[in-house]
Amino acid sequence: MGQPPVTGMRTAIRRGEGERLLLGGRRPIEILVERASTGTTAFTMGAQTLAPGGAVPLHQHACEEILFVYAGSGRITVGGVVHAVGPETAVFVPSETAHRIENTGPGELRMTFTLSPPGYEEFFRTLARTQTDHAPAPA
Repeated sequence: MGQPPVTGMRTAIRRGEGERLLLGGRRPIEILVERASTGTTAFTMGAQTLAPGGAVPLHQHACEEILFVYAGSGRITVGGVVHAVGPETAVFVPSETAHRIENTGPGELRMTFTLSPPGYEEFFRTLARTQTDHAPAPA
């Protein structure tokens, strides 16, 4: 059997209960699972919604990432390969691989992101505090 949760740590977090951040002064994300709130040692997980025409700029990072689209339609480019995405689509992004997310549909593109190892939430907080977004990936 699994061990009981650490006292004070959360094991269930609903949308709206996480830490909401605004990246680049315009792109909202919500951190749902991270070390400080859950004690995880494996990953950081959150959710974001992109308005029609919205995008996450081309960028890369040392973390592996899984994006899971659960509503809307769009395009996720990973390492130069374009993937059309819609509900029930998972996309794996290897570490140090340039990727971009675009909402090409008429409604919101809603997705989760999971980054491993954990800790990337601190970078998100820096982006929110400085009202900046990801730096462009090297060409």
